[in-house]
Amino acid sequence: MREQVLAQVRSLAPTGYKISKELPYDESGTALYLKNPKTIYVDVTNIDNDTFLSTLDGSNFSNQITSVRLYFTIDAKNIPADYDTLVTNLRAIKESLNISGAINRESFVSTDYQGDVLISELEYRLTRLN
Repeated sequence: MREQVLAQVRSLAPTGYKISKELPYDESGTALYLKNPKTIYVDVTNIDNDTFLSTLDGSNFSNQITSVRLYFTIDAKNIPADYDTLVTNLRAIKESLNISGAINRESFVSTDYQGDVLISELEYRLTRLN
């Protein structure tokens, strides 16, 4: 899913932003998106199973949740005019992700400040019945 998100971000071609193939953290755990403002980073794909029904015969029914996070930073004192449009376009990527059998597609946005840097994090979460 990570490669799909990277491809979709590249297809958006956000003006003034770089798109990194690197993971958002280096070997020591330092967040690269804090060092490189206006660079979009996509993290690894995570897959979790959430069992919602166990039957007497030992069968389990679960949701397989596949998620990936995207990070970028900007100067909080000079927020680009197209920031809201960029976030809206990035959120819409969830509709174009191809996970066989996905029954639910979600995207979440959270922001945080570190000094005068605005950190934006988007999470794409696709759920399918297992």
